[in-house]
Amino acid sequence: MRSLATASDAGSEMPYIDLDAYLGEGGGARGRIIAAAARLFRERGYQQVTMQDVAGAIGLSKAGLYHHCPSKDLILADIVGLCGQILTRQLQTASEAEGTPLGRLQRFVVTRMETIAQYQDFFTIVYQERPYLGTSTFGSIAKSAEVYRAGVRDLIEDCKACGQLRADIDAHLMMLAIDGMTGWAYVWFRDDGTQNPTRIGESFWSFLMNGVHPVEPLVAGRDRPRRNSE
Repeated sequence: MRSLATASDAGSEMPYIDLDAYLGEGGGARGRIIAAAARLFRERGYQQVTMQDVAGAIGLSKAGLYHHCPSKDLILADIVGLCGQILTRQLQTASEAEGTPLGRLQRFVVTRMETIAQYQDFFTIVYQERPYLGTSTFGSIAKSAEVYRAGVRDLIEDCKACGQLRADIDAHLMMLAIDGMTGWAYVWFRDDGTQNPTRIGESFWSFLMNGVHPVEPLVAGRDRPRRNSE
């Protein structure tokens, strides 16, 4: 498995908050500001939210907010940086897990779904507010995304190498399929839905590994389900 770079490793100069700092004790004041801003950005849109709105959401004065975060652009950059670090860690954790290559790939699919649901505000912002990202920030997304996708392809190639996936599987296309199934969860996942992220991830994995045909596939021209119009 190749080494995975964070957004800052990819050459970004933006002052991203470190993921461990953010997770530790809620990231302190800066972490609370980022979390509150992400909720507001997602609900109202980046352009519609003011620094006064963010300050009010966490009970800070405007001066107090500027002490920790000098601008709204930097808050957005922090959110982008955290997204890259979160996905990198999720992939690394799955890649370094004990067990078989196929088990690691399964773990990756399920935990990716769990991760996107857990940080839905963040991932929504990255996609929703792309027009407002600076050149440096957008460039860091592209670079870290390519490293991340290469890591996913490595997981798939490892499965092929040991015979746990068919040799003719195109690793890039399978990576894109996984990315599409789980990545769009930022749009459609609902906490109050009937299925939790783990169950959804496991269902996606079942679709990939077992397909969606019945155990005994229908014979063409026989036992065809009737349409409502027939």
